[in-house]
Amino acid sequence: MHIFAGANAQGKTNLLEAVYLSATGRSPRTNQEGEMIAWGEEIGRVTADYLSERRGSLTVEVSLGRKSTDPERQGGSAQKRIKVNGAVRSLADLAGVVPVVLFLVDDLEIIRGEPARRRAFLDNDLAAMSRTYAWALRQYTRVVDQRNRLLKDIRDGMGDAESLLPWNAQMAAFGGRLLEVRTRFLADLNAETGPVYQGLTASAQQLSLTYRREWGDTAATPTTRDEFAELLAAALEEVWPEEIRRGSSLVGPHRDDLLIRVDGRDIRLYGSQGEQRTGALALRVAEFALLNRLLGEPPVLLLDDILSELDRTRRAALLAHLAPLAQVIVTTTDVDAIGLPARADVHLYQVAEGKAEAISG
Repeated sequence: MHIFAGANAQGKTNLLEAVYLSATGRSPRTNQEGEMIAWGEEIGRVTADYLSERRGSLTVEVSLGRKSTDPERQGGSAQKRIKVNGAVRSLADLAGVVPVVLFLVDDLEIIRGEPARRRAFLDNDLAAMSRTYAWALRQYTRVVDQRNRLLKDIRDGMGDAESLLPWNAQMAAFGGRLLEVRTRFLADLNAETGPVYQGLTASAQQLSLTYRREWGDTAATPTTRDEFAELLAAALEEVWPEEIRRGSSLVGPHRDDLLIRVDGRDIRLYGSQGEQRTGALALRVAEFALLNRLLGEPPVLLLDDILSELDRTRRAALLAHLAPLAQVIVTTTDVDAIGLPARADVHLYQVAEGKAEAISG
């Protein structure tokens, strides 16, 4: 466990962002990759050396270059190049190479935010593990976007309903793949989340996860991609007149949600702030445990200033639980308040003005 302590705006979160970028090729903080390049610079680069139990030594380099020299557009998109051990690779090639789990304070929105935030939680995990899922998600998103444009055209008298049929078939096929993988992953994650939540709260309370869809036959329990595809195709056939009226695709995995309960209560609506914080953290720790089991080696676990969000009991339980598991990188503003585990493998660093210096261990 490596703990980086320092005042705000000294670079602690930038360090975690750099690790996450090298592992996934993406930033957890922005979709505008130009924002990761220092102001006034034309190029940004992260190089990380990893030692993998499965793959041996790995050097990952992610380089970013500005597309525009206009000062007003410096925070926009960027050209990106990824190398693994010196060879150029695509973003999809990074899936599963360096497993990483990141917890930000913003992850509380997984619990109390909109359904899109919970879908992103599932999709980001699955896309990071599986190139096939990432590909199916891109294809499904493309189909929904094009189908939505067609629905608007039909509504406005510039198309006919028959032209929806091939798009319905593609949407059902790709959607069936997503639904099969999501539900299987969620069942596995659910088995990990309950014990983790009990350990963090030192209670018998049970955290449970349920996949929620409000379209089609909600009593049906499909398990295979073909069964999900048939369910989605039937729902599309039923709802298309209303979709044309609204100009939008109203059924499918892009509309689904994840229901998170403690002892049967939806903690988004009825949970205390402490329950919501601990629930969000339990999801990430359970995600870590599940990826460890599925991928055959522990991910790097990144925790950004979340210790201040927990009371002393939950904080102590979390640190004691995490310290022996894997490489854990934690940031905090007040190292004296967090209560470090009394272990020889816990190392402390001071961060100031973008530099980190070891001060113990």
